[in-house]
Amino acid sequence: MAPHTTFRIGGPADIFIKISSPAELGRAVAYLAEESIPCFVLGGGANILVGDKGIRGAVLDLSALSWARSGGASLTAGAGISVDMLCENALALELEGLENFYGMPGSLGGAVYMNARCYEKDFSETIKEITIVSPGGELKNLHPSADQWAYKKSPFQPGGAWAGWIIAGATFALRDGKAESIAGIMRSRKLDRIGKGHYRLPSAGSVFKNNRNFGKPTGAILDGLGIKGMRIGGAAVSSWHANIFVNAGEATAGDMRALIEKAQALPFSAYGFDLEHDVLFIAEFQGR
Repeated sequence: MAPHTTFRIGGPADIFIKISSPAELGRAVAYLAEESIPCFVLGGGANILVGDKGIRGAVLDLSALSWARSGGASLTAGAGISVDMLCENALALELEGLENFYGMPGSLGGAVYMNARCYEKDFSETIKEITIVSPGGELKNLHPSADQWAYKKSPFQPGGAWAGWIIAGATFALRDGKAESIAGIMRSRKLDRIGKGHYRLPSAGSVFKNNRNFGKPTGAILDGLGIKGMRIGGAAVSSWHANIFVNAGEATAGDMRALIEKAQALPFSAYGFDLEHDVLFIAEFQGR
């Protein structure tokens, strides 16, 4: 799984299936359910740490669902399209509403699932409709209400109304804009990410969520505790941003998880702040 994640970390999957259409996704899910084979849905591989022992069951790779089409002031796209490509399609149509997410790694499906947040904007703010697949393989169009979303929370996460359903695509309600203005924002967001070192080494972007109750961004809290450069094996806290953890060379999932847990314990010990990690721990980890 390592080549399929932005951390470049992860053991083998038992079965790896590339999905070419929502209908095929439904058939694959139905078959796996009938055979009692567990499945994991893979998009852009961002925000996940796959264990060294790998994934038991099947991985459904949605990267081929990367199409997009427009209709007036709306844009519909498949779950596998990269967030960058989604934003570029909106720019080409002179539609605004997604430009703040430019430069964010990962896919549409992952951004919907995580309700990604960038520059004070939530991904859910522009979502009009979502195409989903049930745990039994049924396709359905969903119009989620605003109260089903929260800060980096979606109805597809555990405990949500649609937990266990798979995101196959989404339609965004955007606004007419001017290409020059949209492109300018996209450029500034990309340059800001470059300046913060998001692309220097394999990483998952920010490891921990921000919590306004803590009074300052998580990166600043961790920086104040002097964790930049902290390292376990090949996993390291970057020297340029205390909330970006990187694969500095041959890091194992065990290294990275141990580093995340060590960093998480420090602000709790110092201030009582219980940081929530943005990165999802997937599959089997050695000794766990």
